[in-house]
Amino acid sequence: MIRRFFVILFLALLADLASAQGAFPDQPTILYTHQQYGGFLLNSNGFGGFFTYGKYQNASKIFLMHSDLSFIKHEKEEKRYSADPNARGYFYGKLNSFAVVHAGVGYKKIVTEKLRKNGVQLSYNWLAGPAFGFTKPIYLEIFYPPTSSIDQYRIEVERYDPSIHYIDKIYGRASGLRGFNQIKFHPGGFAKFGVLVEYANYRDGLKGIEVGAQLDVFATKIPIMAEKILEEQDQSAKNHQIFPSFYLNFFFGKKYNKI
Repeated sequence: MIRRFFVILFLALLADLASAQGAFPDQPTILYTHQQYGGFLLNSNGFGGFFTYGKYQNASKIFLMHSDLSFIKHEKEEKRYSADPNARGYFYGKLNSFAVVHAGVGYKKIVTEKLRKNGVQLSYNWLAGPAFGFTKPIYLEIFYPPTSSIDQYRIEVERYDPSIHYIDKIYGRASGLRGFNQIKFHPGGFAKFGVLVEYANYRDGLKGIEVGAQLDVFATKIPIMAEKILEEQDQSAKNHQIFPSFYLNFFFGKKYNKI
């Protein structure tokens, strides 16, 4: 009985191995030297896009060079609208938009190789490096009522100032092109760890999702929101110097040999 069990198990393993080897009958096993992929990222602080270049160290370990552009939001941002339906929505109390360029290196480790055409490959990676933060001031359209019977209503584009631009004076958001000549730099660093599930249905393709956690740390607090407005909304709310987040990436790319 036991012998029969092991015979059946052995035959089942042989059948599974033959199926895996026959999944790509016209394609021999290929060892690649490089890979590159990019895509879109969503995280608990915002969104962005990324590109990653990889060089194989061996069959299961890949050295990575990574860059991305992320737009980070404050958790207290709340979109509002004026009474005019033609006005653009704005975030009351927001002083600056905040963008971060990450440039890091790290490694990807393949845990389970993709053996079948419809199978998946599981791997994990870690990355670390500098983070280059940039704040751009917010400009709003400010409503001014007439000061006399001969004056008319007017709308002026001004840099948001919480001490004078109260909510009843804000008409809407101005063009996002305003304020590029007033960008400020904020140095920092980042580290991240993620798990990748790859499911491309061709050997040299890369397609899948990555989920993970990331930590951004900057030299000073980032003035995304006006402290005065934050205190009015929640006395415990502050601007941050450290930004922990969870992320989800959607990526696509290719593996290739480079001479």
